[in-house]
Amino acid sequence: MSTAIYLSRGEVKIMGKNQDVPYEGVYLFTNKRGIAKKAMIMSPVMPMEWMSRLGSVTVSQVGKEYPNGGMNEAGLVVEQTTLRSSVYPEVGTFPAIGELPFIQLLLDTCENVQEAIEMAARVRIVDPMSRLHYMMGDALGNCAVLEYVNGEMKVYDKESLPKTILANTPYCDALADLEDTHNGWQRSYDDYARNSMERFTIAAAAASLPVPSGRNSRTVYMLDALTAAKREDTAYSLMYDIADKRLYFRTERSPSLKMLDLAHLDFSPEATALALDLQQPEGGDAGSRLATYDRSLNFRVVQSFFRDPTLTEAFGWNLSDEMLEFLSAIPDSYEAVAQKREF
Repeated sequence: MSTAIYLSRGEVKIMGKNQDVPYEGVYLFTNKRGIAKKAMIMSPVMPMEWMSRLGSVTVSQVGKEYPNGGMNEAGLVVEQTTLRSSVYPEVGTFPAIGELPFIQLLLDTCENVQEAIEMAARVRIVDPMSRLHYMMGDALGNCAVLEYVNGEMKVYDKESLPKTILANTPYCDALADLEDTHNGWQRSYDDYARNSMERFTIAAAAASLPVPSGRNSRTVYMLDALTAAKREDTAYSLMYDIADKRLYFRTERSPSLKMLDLAHLDFSPEATALALDLQQPEGGDAGSRLATYDRSLNFRVVQSFFRDPTLTEAFGWNLSDEMLEFLSAIPDSYEAVAQKREF
């Protein structure tokens, strides 16, 4: 399920995210500039190919290059929540990509929301494991929501995005019911959809309050908003401080607040890729706890996710051991390319 909140007030640019899923495994990965990549899509569909222009940190329960969300060094944040009604394009001439690698593509190539919208319009999502909609925010104060309605991409931004909140209801439906204060919710919701609207309403109320400007104060503010919108199965919460290029995180199992400063990371093609298990018992600066990334670590992440009994029963996955090996080896198949930093 999940809830995302973006706030822009003067110099304050922050995004928060609750990941609601009955699975606690979650890792952070660094992603370097100057890496040539190709979407792993079955033929005859043409896969998307690109080169990473920007470094980023991503958070994933699935494995490296399959992020649930993240932030790049230009300050673009891309997050997602489940939207069961999403219908991706079935046919088209644009190159194809999966619904989670799509997030990595945007972080690799786009400095801001406008660039991300333009990139999203040039690819199509195929063979999804899940149906999602996306929230993007940047250091300029811009925010957008991307949804796939009847096979077409729909963008909400500027005047069409008065509430920078995302839960698990189609944005236009959530906004209409939120604003219909006289008649109340006009749609008939099942338990799943009702919970989504409740979280959307709670998050919208929290986001309407004044946002403090101090670093610690705005962090507490966003975490309080996420706490108000959490569910029993909230696995972890993130707070992206876009202006300061910092990621704050805590998990349900390890609730002490941790922080990672992107300014202290090396995203050059020659740098060592790093990873971090977010289930860190101690709070504070997590930079020194980053470990060298390798394929065996990624295999453990991939295997743990796709062999989890609860998730397997819920989603009906039946991936072979060979497929898990293939997924975990994808990052090692990419090639570093010499590149100058462009911003």
